[in-house]
Amino acid sequence: MAADDISRGEAERLRGLDDAARVARTFEVIAGRGELWVWGDEDEILFTEDARRRTLLPIWPHATVARLENEGDVPGEHAIRIAADVFLKEWLPQLEDDRADIAIFPVEENNAAVLTLAEFHSRMTAALRLN
Repeated sequence: MAADDISRGEAERLRGLDDAARVARTFEVIAGRGELWVWGDEDEILFTEDARRRTLLPIWPHATVARLENEGDVPGEHAIRIAADVFLKEWLPQLEDDRADIAIFPVEENNAAVLTLAEFHSRMTAALRLN
């Protein structure tokens, strides 16, 4: 387990939180640690679609919860750490080109929230200022 990771038991507890609590926890942790987690392999990042066929990039506040959600689906895939400032400056413009939104802390295909890139940027910027 990485030094900045959480135990499986703590990850299971966080996965059991309601949607609003998972959203709050995600922004709190990203602001506090300056990082977030996505899922993918050496070549690609995992995107999903919702029922409205929007392209979504799932993000998690901890590697362990990302692993619990995805592990075993495709060999070679793993949690990928992204610095929050890099995500805001480099990833968001690319996601805009891809016309993707952000899926916050999905658990069993239930997103805690789906935010537009502008909404995510606004909330993340505010959370980073508070930290």
